[in-house]
Amino acid sequence: MEVDVRVQRPVAYDDEVVAAALGELPLPLGHADRVLAPFITIDGRVHGLTSNFLRHHCLAKPDLGTASRIASDLVGWVDFLVNHRGHHLFEDHRDPVLAATEEDFNAYYRRRQYGEDAHMLTGDGWRNAASAIKRLYEYLQRRYQHTPPFEIIKVGKEGQWSGTTISGYPPRRRSTGSAGIPLTPEYADYLLMGALRVDLNGRQQTYLGADRDHALISLALATGQRRHNLANTTTHELPRISPLPITTTRVADQITKGDAGGDALVFTHRLQAIWDYVDNVRADIVERTAYTPERPLHILEADQKRVRYEDPDHPRGVLTRLWADCDFKIRRRLVESDGSSPIVFLNEFTGEPLAYRSLQHIIEGARDFVRAHITADFPGGFRLHDCRHTYAVHLTVCIYRGVIADSLPEHRRENWIADNIAAAVELVKFSLGHASESSTRLYNQSATRFLAIPAEQFLGGN
Repeated sequence: MEVDVRVQRPVAYDDEVVAAALGELPLPLGHADRVLAPFITIDGRVHGLTSNFLRHHCLAKPDLGTASRIASDLVGWVDFLVNHRGHHLFEDHRDPVLAATEEDFNAYYRRRQYGEDAHMLTGDGWRNAASAIKRLYEYLQRRYQHTPPFEIIKVGKEGQWSGTTISGYPPRRRSTGSAGIPLTPEYADYLLMGALRVDLNGRQQTYLGADRDHALISLALATGQRRHNLANTTTHELPRISPLPITTTRVADQITKGDAGGDALVFTHRLQAIWDYVDNVRADIVERTAYTPERPLHILEADQKRVRYEDPDHPRGVLTRLWADCDFKIRRRLVESDGSSPIVFLNEFTGEPLAYRSLQHIIEGARDFVRAHITADFPGGFRLHDCRHTYAVHLTVCIYRGVIADSLPEHRRENWIADNIAAAVELVKFSLGHASESSTRLYNQSATRFLAIPAEQFLGGN
C-alpha cells in the first residue's frame, strides 16, 4: 500500500488553541520561535528531519515561496525513498532520509532524468531538486554529523562567487531537443491565476503588474509566440476576438526566429484578457506617461497590416512599411500620436516597452505563486517557452478532434481533417513557423497523454 507523503502549509502558533488543548496556559514562547514554515508529513505524521530543516530555512530566510518550492522538491525525494526504495519510517524505526545510500540517489537521478515522461524533470527542474536535497543533507551534516549519501564539492569563480553542488549528477543534456513542459488546460488556468496573484480561495495579493502579466501569459498561450515576438508585438497586430473557437493572426517575419513568420492559429478564448489589459490598465499607463525613445519615429497612421511614420533620417521623410517587415529596432523607436509606444506590454511606471528579460521574470513570478499558493505540484522548471509547448500540444489535440474542421463551411473542411496525431502535427508546424515536421514533433511528444481531456477544456469550457 502506497504511503502518503505531502507538503503541508504553514500553521501559525496560536496561544488560545494550545491552551484549549492543554487545559491550562502554555509556557511563554519567544518571538524567534514563532516561525511560519511549510512542513512534510508521512501518512499524516510530521516528518521531523525535513520539517526541522524547513523551519531552520525559514528562520534564516523568511520567504515562504522559496521554502514551499524546496519542500515540494524534498517531498519527491522522500516519497521515492519510502514508496520505491522500501525505506519505511514506521517499520524499521530508521528515518528514510538517514537510511538513503548513494545507490538510492543514483536511482532517483535516473528516474528524474532518464525515466518515464511522467516522472522526468527538466534540466532546471533537476537543478532545483538536487539543490534542495543537497541543502537538506548539508543541514543534517552540521546538525547531526550525518554523512550525505553523495559527494558534495565546492564550485565557484575566483573573486566572484562560490558555492557547493552534488558531484557527478548533472542535468541530462538532450541533443535532440526537448519536449518541454506542456500544461493541461487546468494547470494553464492555474498559471493565469498565478499571474493575477489569486489563490484557490479567490484571495488576491496586491501586485501592480497583475493585469499585464495575465495578458502576456494569455497571449503566449493563445498564439504560441516566442519571447522576442511577445516583447515586440504592437497593439495594431493583436488578433481580434472572433466568434470561432480558433482564429488567425499574422506573425511578423522580422521579429521571428529565422524570419519564419506567417499566419498562425489563435485560441480565441484567450484574447479577452489581452484586450481588457489594452483597454484599461494599459490605457491608464499611456495616459499618465510619455514615451521618448532615442531618434523617435512618429506614427501617422497604422492598421493591422502596415504602419506609416515620419523618419527624419530618410530622404523621403515619410515611410510606409508592413508590420511583418518592421524589426524590433524600428518598433521600439515608434511613437503613437498620443505619445505612447505601440508595443503591447509596457512598464507600469515608465510606459516604456518591457525589457526582453522581464518576460521570463513574469513567468517565474506566476509559476512561483502557483507552487506556493495553489499547488506545489506545478512544474518548478516551467519557462516562458513552455507556453509555446503548451500551445502546440493543445492545438494538436484540437485539430485531431476536428475543432477547426467542424467550424468551417463544408467545402473547406477537408484540409483540416486529421485522422491521426502525425497528420495533426503536420498542420501545427505551419502555425509554429517550423520548416520541418521533426522540429514540431519535439513539441508534441506528449500530445497523446492529453487525448483523454475533453476538447471543450482546450477552448475555455469546463
